[in-house]
Amino acid sequence: MLTIYGIKNCNTMKKAFDFLANKGVAHEFFDYKKSVLDVQTFAQMAQEFGLDKVINKKGTTYRAFDDAAKAVLTGTDVQAIYEIVKDKQSVLKRPMLIGEKDGKKIALIGFDESEWAAALA
Repeated sequence: MLTIYGIKNCNTMKKAFDFLANKGVAHEFFDYKKSVLDVQTFAQMAQEFGLDKVINKKGTTYRAFDDAAKAVLTGTDVQAIYEIVKDKQSVLKRPMLIGEKDGKKIALIGFDESEWAAALA
């Protein structure tokens, strides 16, 4: 099963939801506003995509952090980063689509229609 991680009313998420619906791709939705990621899932994301991609440094949530928090968020200590992220999950890149489809491992970050079409074909 595939799980898409993000925030429901994000424009990029809406594009991803529409894409999945139009392609008939079954998925679960993990809403950062309603649930908190566990450290194991966050560590899996960090391992799959790299911490530099998982943390959205272009968003307003990241920009609102003080310099000390930004230093942690750009570091390599997954547990320390998780301690910040769990309270401000909107700092995570979205969408992230992780899981399996037809026995094939899927791991996508950000929404690129051609990339998603190729991976989910």
